[in-house]
Amino acid sequence: MHNRFRTIDRIIEAEVYLYVIFIFLTKGEGVRNVLLFSSFLLWLLTVRQRGNIGVLKNPVSMLLWGFMATVLISVVSSIDPIYSLYSLREPFKSVVFFCLLTTVLSDEARLRRFIRLSYLILLFTLFVGYYSYLAHDLPVMKPDIPLRHAWHNRFAADLNTLLPFSIVLLLLTKEPRFRVMILVTILAGVVALVLSTSRGGAAAFISMVVVWSIYVSRKKGADLRVVLPSLILVFTLIGTVSYHLSPKVRERVAQVVSLRERTRIWIPLLQAVSERPVFGWGYGSRIFKTDRPFENTPSGAAPVREDPRFRNPHNTFLRVLFHQGAAGLSLYVLLLFAAIRTFLKRSHTSDELRGYVLVACTGILIGTFLVHGLVANFKLSDLVLVLGIGLAAVNMGDEDSHS
Repeated sequence: MHNRFRTIDRIIEAEVYLYVIFIFLTKGEGVRNVLLFSSFLLWLLTVRQRGNIGVLKNPVSMLLWGFMATVLISVVSSIDPIYSLYSLREPFKSVVFFCLLTTVLSDEARLRRFIRLSYLILLFTLFVGYYSYLAHDLPVMKPDIPLRHAWHNRFAADLNTLLPFSIVLLLLTKEPRFRVMILVTILAGVVALVLSTSRGGAAAFISMVVVWSIYVSRKKGADLRVVLPSLILVFTLIGTVSYHLSPKVRERVAQVVSLRERTRIWIPLLQAVSERPVFGWGYGSRIFKTDRPFENTPSGAAPVREDPRFRNPHNTFLRVLFHQGAAGLSLYVLLLFAAIRTFLKRSHTSDELRGYVLVACTGILIGTFLVHGLVANFKLSDLVLVLGIGLAAVNMGDEDSHS
């Protein structure tokens, strides 16, 4: 029985890794579904043999379940319940993925494999980005091939998810040649981030640099007055070179109108929310494109009628507020801060791997979901990846369920 559990558990582990790979691909929705639900079925069959299910009941997990409850309430109270029910596919998949990540990868060897996999995905992402930028003569860097296509803001968010885990790999690697290769890759990633011209992505990266700098200064006894300016100086130098070499970078740095344009979305959104402030207008992105929530606002119609670019709120917090109301937004914010607090508290540990992974997850939560999230939309599945890996690190070694 024990050998059978180990075999099934390794199959689940392999499927989780494959699923992570397909997250960063545009194609393969069917494959993603097969990987996710087949691994979840195996997980359910072996759930009684796992000694770490308690992680699904810790404060961070409970806040996630609370947030999911507001999703369900918004479906019931939706102005289009059938569509909202159909839109539950994404949060349901996120919950399944969360359960798998937090329990199956809560092992040192498996987290190390995840870190190495993240680095390989970063290499692929950078190759596609640079190839598309040079071969297609794009004004901004973004992936533009059939296997992976994304807007520049999404590309920047992908880099900001993968770069922190590559930094972990750099810190864990002892072989000088590999360290040089990883360092070159990270620098290429920073250049790609600048060339993506995503100002939210750049702000997110700087925020992550600050998180890492504070951690290094406390953990290693380094002088923060030296570490932080040095890291920011490197980013500034790369940005300066890119500014002078790329006209599009200069244009984006000088342009602030897009931030002002967002108020043309946010003001009618807040006016619409005032009519249904508690549970929102209903779950599902299409509801934001309908006129009904905005009938009693001065605009009288959905923002997308004014400009096709206004098809979403361009703000993760306001998106949650619109669809799930104050109930959803309050739990979303509490979830972020609870996770950040938990990860930071546990990062100061004697376990090197756990500490690095938790700092990486903290940096992503602050940079991407707090800072970049103010001007971009991020799905629950994006957040779940970081939360799941962070909680797997928190739970690592507490109860061995993989032996």
